[in-house]
Amino acid sequence: MTGNRLRLLSAHPDFGRFWIGQALSALGTSISGIALPLLVLHLTGSAVAAGALFTVRLVVLNLARLPGGVLADRFSRRRVMYWTDAAKAVLWATPILLISGSVRQFWPLLVVAVLDGLISAVYNPSLGAALRRLVKPDELLSAVSLNEARSYAAGLIGPSIGGALFAVADWSPFAVDAVTYAVCAVLAYRIRTDLGGHIPAQAGMVAEIRTGFRFVFGHPFLRAQTLWSTLLNFATSAAFFGLIPVLQHERVSASVIGLMSALLSAGALAGSMLAPRIAAHRPYATLLGCGVVMVLAAAIAAVSTAPAVLTAGLLLLSATGPVLIVLLTSHVYQAIPDELMARAQSSMLLFGSAILPFSAVTMGFVLENGGARTAYLAVGVCLLGCLALCLPSSIRNQLEPPEEAPSPEPEAGLANQLAHQE
Repeated sequence: MTGNRLRLLSAHPDFGRFWIGQALSALGTSISGIALPLLVLHLTGSAVAAGALFTVRLVVLNLARLPGGVLADRFSRRRVMYWTDAAKAVLWATPILLISGSVRQFWPLLVVAVLDGLISAVYNPSLGAALRRLVKPDELLSAVSLNEARSYAAGLIGPSIGGALFAVADWSPFAVDAVTYAVCAVLAYRIRTDLGGHIPAQAGMVAEIRTGFRFVFGHPFLRAQTLWSTLLNFATSAAFFGLIPVLQHERVSASVIGLMSALLSAGALAGSMLAPRIAAHRPYATLLGCGVVMVLAAAIAAVSTAPAVLTAGLLLLSATGPVLIVLLTSHVYQAIPDELMARAQSSMLLFGSAILPFSAVTMGFVLENGGARTAYLAVGVCLLGCLALCLPSSIRNQLEPPEEAPSPEPEAGLANQLAHQE
């Protein structure tokens, strides 16, 4: 099955260019993602400043998502991809100049975070909208699986590479990130498939944003998927964040905590690769089954704060989540018409991540005031809500459309009349 998915890269050369470029940029982002807070701490000595940088980027990204989706539909998606990749290559070379120059201050990095959020607001929906044009409809599940695996693999190996590079030369992680974006821009430029977009403006910006919003929340499957994502993103982010303070409370060493965190990333990578095999034949049954497993995983984590038990529960959660994401994302692509793809996706992403920034602080508050058992029981309740959102018949009909009734046979009398006329 894995071999079949990897053959997509050679069977569809433009998809191969797209995937390799995104894999490189994801790795570069993961490498610089660990180096950036280290650089801020080196420049300012403030953990608050290091955290504020990521908060600012996330806030800007969320505020710009809806207009970004409109722009991604209005312009050629292929051009958006290679121009924004080129812009990010220049943008992430800025920390190199900051380190090597005389201006060793925090504010230029804050500008980089703001600009990166604005660029990503247009860039991200263009990527999602382009994927459907690069593979056949029956290959979407495998293509989405490869994309998810790419992201988890970058998250697994990138931080260790970034930390090692920063120790050798503090500018080098940002140089790698800038180069990966430059290569990604070249690969996007070489794509020859028409990726869509360049849809003429039908109304003003606000009216087009409203069009995407109305489509998502007027479609039963997309509406449920958006609410599902909101709960799932919040619950899983809180659950994985909780691992560190709980294990620290149990006096587990930092090296072991790092090893356990890497194990969870490996579980997510395995889940994303196995998703097509699990979900291909009975997608609705897979959806319900994985939902039940995730609730049980949270229950296991709530049973005991013993490191082995907690890690086992979170490992099950990390491996099951990507199966659901791959399954539902592939059907989201099928449910949205091409001319609305970026606007609809931006609306879904905005609402799907609306409460995500508060997951870590909420988890920390509940851990301090109610303990680990209460915290992971609350995670289980959120996941139970996700499962409930999957029960309506509209969800089943989207994943497994009812078979059409066979066409009725023509009446014998009409058939005889036609025969006589001949």
